[in-house]
Amino acid sequence: MSKKHKHTESAEQELDEQDLPEVAEPEIEVKPEDEPAEEAKPDYYAQLVRLSADFDNFRKRTEREKASFLAYGKKQLAEKLLPSYEVLLRQAEKMDQENASEECAAELKGLKDGIKMVLSEMEKAFRSEGIERMDVLNKPYDPQTQEVVAMVPASKEQDGLVLQEVQMGFLMDGKVLRAARVIVGQHTEG
Repeated sequence: MSKKHKHTESAEQELDEQDLPEVAEPEIEVKPEDEPAEEAKPDYYAQLVRLSADFDNFRKRTEREKASFLAYGKKQLAEKLLPSYEVLLRQAEKMDQENASEECAAELKGLKDGIKMVLSEMEKAFRSEGIERMDVLNKPYDPQTQEVVAMVPASKEQDGLVLQEVQMGFLMDGKVLRAARVIVGQHTEG
């Protein structure tokens, strides 16, 4: 062994043999400030609950807005199609009433059948979207669904009844899409 190695060994033995005072481990005092705050846990939980509720409200609001936008688009499209539908319907009714010469009868029949097919398809599409025509003729005037364009003299039995429909009225999902424009009978004494 070398001198250096012997020297370190003897120094270690001396240290072991000496009575060293026992060092007590320092006691760490835990102060209330060092402890995790009990109040912080409920705050995090309350924030999570609020955030969850806010997200749920956001989701519901966007679903309502989406449905509202779709209904608005459906209404706009229906309002654009209704005048064409009404013209076709009135033309088909007029063709049924007219007596055409035999030469024109064959041509008119084809045209009439074509118009009726278009009407049938439009009616089917309208029904699928919740759109229906109001039945107003010979029924009491309803200010919620009809607009009076004229009042005409009428018998006592026809007083307040819709005698003529100037413009068709339509409902969409039970709500007025377009009010019917009507002529109402008015009984006058005399």
